[in-house]
Amino acid sequence: MDLYQIRYFLTIAETGTFSRAAERLYVSQPSLSAGIKKLEQELGVTLFERGGRRTVLTAAGRTFQQKASVIMTQYQEAIQELKGFEDDATLRIGVLSSMRVSLLAKLVSSFQQYHPQVTLELHDASLAQLQQSLAKGEVDVIITVLSMTGIADSTLAADRDCSTVLFRQPLWLAVPFKHPFSQRNSVRLADLDGQLMIDRIHCEFFPQECQLLDAAKVKPKVMYRASHEEWVISLIQEGLGISVMPYWQGLPGVIYVPLSDVNFQRVIGVQWRSQQQPDVVKEFCTFAASHDWQAPEL
Repeated sequence: MDLYQIRYFLTIAETGTFSRAAERLYVSQPSLSAGIKKLEQELGVTLFERGGRRTVLTAAGRTFQQKASVIMTQYQEAIQELKGFEDDATLRIGVLSSMRVSLLAKLVSSFQQYHPQVTLELHDASLAQLQQSLAKGEVDVIITVLSMTGIADSTLAADRDCSTVLFRQPLWLAVPFKHPFSQRNSVRLADLDGQLMIDRIHCEFFPQECQLLDAAKVKPKVMYRASHEEWVISLIQEGLGISVMPYWQGLPGVIYVPLSDVNFQRVIGVQWRSQQQPDVVKEFCTFAASHDWQAPEL
């Protein structure tokens, strides 16, 4: 049963004749008759008494008219609700826990100035959780790591047709302004032995970092394990420890020192599902790609 058949049926019932119904529907009378005949065959009943000047509903036709009217009403209501989605769209964005909240807030604020009708939902998570949420349709788009260097067994491979690069970052050692390492041009992993460290537990490089330290028999003193970037930055600024983390520009009280024997780098980008890309997703991805992220391009 097709929707056009229901529309044919209801119009005939309302106008009383096939000819008037055909005129109202802007279809030929043979096409109208063929549609009704097919509908009757599918339902296994006769819907109209034919032969008189006016087409009359049969008992089965009167019963079906009630059902058909409900179907058309529900269809129209669904159309209106879907139009509401277009007018007041909600975009669910997954973001890395290792991203700065202040940068994301600037992106969201700027986007909504141009698209005030769009409601943005931000969901922060780890790299693996973001990929799962995107695949399941729990979020519409993610700001995530597209590729990494410095991890030998990394299998991350973002689809270029469904992603756009935003910026690139090295991961260096972030230390307080008055820390002895702040005066050095670089440090080695061995130099971290005994140092007060802040672990970034949701960082995609964290497992590899732990493996490298263990292999080198380097044992920092972990004083805090943080799941969000802002916590790590605040602790470093207060002089409470050091951490291997992405390079963020303009952090007061924080000095970045390269690691001479580690080459961690990551490419941050926006990624969406290949199955579909609604207009609001396209608009957001284009906007994010042109946004000033204040991050170094290496």
